[in-house]
Amino acid sequence: MNDLMTNIEELRRKYYAVYNILNEVYGQPVWESVGDPLDVLVGTILSQATSDINSERAMAKLQARYPDWYSVMDAPPEDVVDAIRSSGLANIKGPRIQNTLRYIYRERGELALNFLADLSPAEALNWLTKIDGVGPKTASIVLLFSLGRNAFPVDT
Repeated sequence: MNDLMTNIEELRRKYYAVYNILNEVYGQPVWESVGDPLDVLVGTILSQATSDINSERAMAKLQARYPDWYSVMDAPPEDVVDAIRSSGLANIKGPRIQNTLRYIYRERGELALNFLADLSPAEALNWLTKIDGVGPKTASIVLLFSLGRNAFPVDT
């Protein structure tokens, strides 16, 4: 047991040494939201299995074609698929986005995810991963980058 505690303390000292060097060189990082949580969720779905360029192009086209997420939710599926074609796998992602929007609307009565900021990180992650097609990585991206919550998106 003493060896384990010694190893843990040594790792902790190394961690803080690296942390302090990084802070001296780069400064303390300041978190800034990358956008509305629902926008980030849809953008993250679009980013699955494609490049940033392709997913950003698809998001821009989707937002140019539809004035809001309600319009996307109610649009003919083939029109949404057409709008996001540049993201790849549009025949999967289009219905997934529409079903995600319908789920949120059904559960919350509105298309908004700001309420997640009031939940614990575990509760928020659990809520998001109940949505078909939203796994721990996608949920963690929304929580971390949009809401500044303690989450750790992991990609293989």
